[in-house]
Amino acid sequence: MRLKTVLTRFCAFLCLAAVFVSFAMLSSLSAAESEAPYRTLKKGDSGADVTALKTAMYYLGYFTSLNVSDQYNNVTAERVMALQRANGLTADGIASPELQALVFSGQCVPAKGAPAPTPVPTPSAVPSPSPSPTPSGIPAASSPVPAEILSPVPSPVPTPDNATSVPSPYRTLKKGDSGEAVLRLKTAMYYLGYFTSLDLTGSYNDVMVKRVKALQKTNGLKEDGIASPELQELVFSGMCVPTQGAPAPTPVPTPSPVPLSPNNLPKEVPETNEKGWLLTDGSYLYENEAAGLWLYKTQNISITIARYSENNLVWFETEVWCSPEDPMSGYLTPGNTPGKRYMSPLKMAEDCGAVLCLTDDFFGFRLNYNYRTGVVIRDGKVIGSRTYAADRSAFPNLEVLALFGDGSMKCYLSDAHTAQEYLDMGAISTYAFGPILVTDGHLGPHMTSPSYYHYREPRCAVGMIEPYHYVILTVKGRSDDSKGIYLDWLAQRMLYLGCTEALNLDGGGTVCLIFNGKMLNKTTKNLRSVTSLITFGAR
Repeated sequence: MRLKTVLTRFCAFLCLAAVFVSFAMLSSLSAAESEAPYRTLKKGDSGADVTALKTAMYYLGYFTSLNVSDQYNNVTAERVMALQRANGLTADGIASPELQALVFSGQCVPAKGAPAPTPVPTPSAVPSPSPSPTPSGIPAASSPVPAEILSPVPSPVPTPDNATSVPSPYRTLKKGDSGEAVLRLKTAMYYLGYFTSLDLTGSYNDVMVKRVKALQKTNGLKEDGIASPELQELVFSGMCVPTQGAPAPTPVPTPSPVPLSPNNLPKEVPETNEKGWLLTDGSYLYENEAAGLWLYKTQNISITIARYSENNLVWFETEVWCSPEDPMSGYLTPGNTPGKRYMSPLKMAEDCGAVLCLTDDFFGFRLNYNYRTGVVIRDGKVIGSRTYAADRSAFPNLEVLALFGDGSMKCYLSDAHTAQEYLDMGAISTYAFGPILVTDGHLGPHMTSPSYYHYREPRCAVGMIEPYHYVILTVKGRSDDSKGIYLDWLAQRMLYLGCTEALNLDGGGTVCLIFNGKMLNKTTKNLRSVTSLITFGAR
C-alpha cells in the first residue's frame, strides 16, 4: 500500500512538472513570436507593413510605380509570386516573415528591368498599424506589428539613377496639341495667375505658348513654350511660382479622377446610394437620345451613359457600378467552338438579354484565321494561349487586361503570364488586344510616345476605377460628325476619368455600344458581325 501511495504521488509530481515545462515552452514560444520582425502577410491584409513591403519590391523591380497602397490585393499576391519564382521559392503569393526578411536583406534577386541601382531600404521604425479604422474607412490589419520591428516605408522620391523607371503621368504638350490634358494644364495655370479667365479651351495655341513661356521665366526655366512632363509635374506640385495678382487663395487643382456626372440628369430618378444603386426593389430605365443620356439602375448595378460632342468628335462615356451579384460578364456566339461563329452584335445582344453590351477584343477573328489570339480566357475557360513577346512592334500587340473574381482588373504585357498562371491568380476572364492605356494609375508604356500608331480611328476602351467600378469609352469615327481619335487621347481621357487600369480594345468598324437592344454609336447599316461581347445587367 505504501509503495502504491509513493507511485501515485510520483506520477502526480511528473504530471505537475510536465505542466510547468509546457507552460514555460509556450511562454518562450509566445515571446519568440512577439519578437519576430515580421508578421505573415496575405491577400486581404492591410497596413503600413504592406506598404513597406510593396515599396521595397518596387526598388527590386516587382512594381512599376511608387504609388502603392496599403492593401494586400490580387496584384500584390501576383507580384509576390513573381518574386518567389525569381528566388526559387514556392510561388504561393504569401509574404511569410522569411520572405520579407529576404526582401529587406539586400540579397533578394531583383526582377528583370528593375531600377539600376536597386537600393533596398534598410529597416527602421515606422508607426504601428492602428486597430481603429483608417481615414479611408478600411479597418487596419487585425494583428498590429510593434513599431520597433516593422520594415520602413522608403522615401517616395526615386533617386536620379532610377527616376526614369517610373513612367510620368504626363506627356509632352506643345503647339498644335489638344484635348483634356491641355485643358487641365490651362486650368491649373489660371489658378497660378497665368490665365485671367476660366473660359478656356483644350487647344494648345499661340496664346498657350506665350503663357507657358511666362511660367517658365517666372520659375527660372528654359523659355521654349513646351509643357514637358517635368513642367506639368511642377504646375501640379503646389511648388510652382505664381504670377503677381494670381487668384487668392491659389488652389492648384491636382489631376484627380473626375467621376462621370452628366448635368442633364432627369428629376424623377429614384433614390439611390452612393454607387447609384436603387434603395428599393425593382429597376429604373431612362433613355433620352436627344439629350444623349441613358440610365439603368437596380439594387445591384448602376449604368450611366453620356454622349459628348466637341470639335468634330463624338464619344460616349459609360460608368458602371456593379456587384458580385451582377458582375461584368461575357457572351460568346454559340456552337461547338464558342466565340468562333460570326453574328450581328444586335442579334447577340437580343439573345443574351443584357442591358449593356459592347464589343471586346474580337479574338474570334484571330481564332478563325489561325492567328495568335493572345492569352484569352472567358468565364474561367481558356480559349487561346498563343501570344507574342512583349513590346511587339505590330498592332495589336496583344497586351492583356485580366478581370479577377473580386471585381478587380489589371493590365499585363502580352507574355507576362500563361493562361494557367492567370487562372491560378484568380482571373475569370482575360482580354487580349492593346495597347495598355493606363496601368497602376499611370499612362501605359507606349502612351507617352506621340508617334505610336498615331492616327484617328473609332475606338473602344474599358478600364477600372476600383473593383466593380468600371469606365467604358466609346468613340465614333469614320463619319461626318466624328473623325475618331488618337490612342494617346483615349489614354489621357481614361486617366482623367479616374481609371487605374485600362486597355484599348478592338476599334475601327468593330466598335459597338448597345443599350437596351439599341445601337448608340452607329447606324445599323453594314454592321460588322462579331463573335463575342462584354455584357452588364439583365433585361
